[in-house]
Amino acid sequence: MFSLVLGGNKSGKTDVGLNLLVEEKGSRCLVVTGKAADLEFNEQIRQHKISRDPGIPVVESGTGLGACLESLRFSADAILVDSIDFWVFDIFTKDHPEKHVDDFFSSLGVLSGKRLIFVSAEIGLGPLPSTRYVRRFSRLLGQVNQLLAGFCNDVTLVVAGLPVRIK
Repeated sequence: MFSLVLGGNKSGKTDVGLNLLVEEKGSRCLVVTGKAADLEFNEQIRQHKISRDPGIPVVESGTGLGACLESLRFSADAILVDSIDFWVFDIFTKDHPEKHVDDFFSSLGVLSGKRLIFVSAEIGLGPLPSTRYVRRFSRLLGQVNQLLAGFCNDVTLVVAGLPVRIK
């Protein structure tokens, strides 16, 4: 079963995703996609580490998120990916980001029997970005979120820490 948890910045979406992961039986794993580029984000990552169960292994995916998930298919029963938006930002800066997106979605077919929980920013609720670069990123993330929502059995939007079931 696949789940997608969407929300704005600091909406509580990661906490909702972690709660879903903790409810799962069997072996669990957290796949992280964000890397600290400044002290503020480094602190945010540190706070996330403090608040989660230290017994859950953490794997950094890099740009090869699909390959990373496939590598975990025999060692983890439930996997939380936090977060799709940071992964999209990472591949957005590379040549041919659509190739990374295609590879990711191809890997989901191999993982159809797994419990996967994806966390992502719902970027479409904000104002229209003022620069071409940010608009291109917003479009790519919006496309990935829409495709992922189609793959997922359930979709939840987190608003002010409150999960609202969409699908």
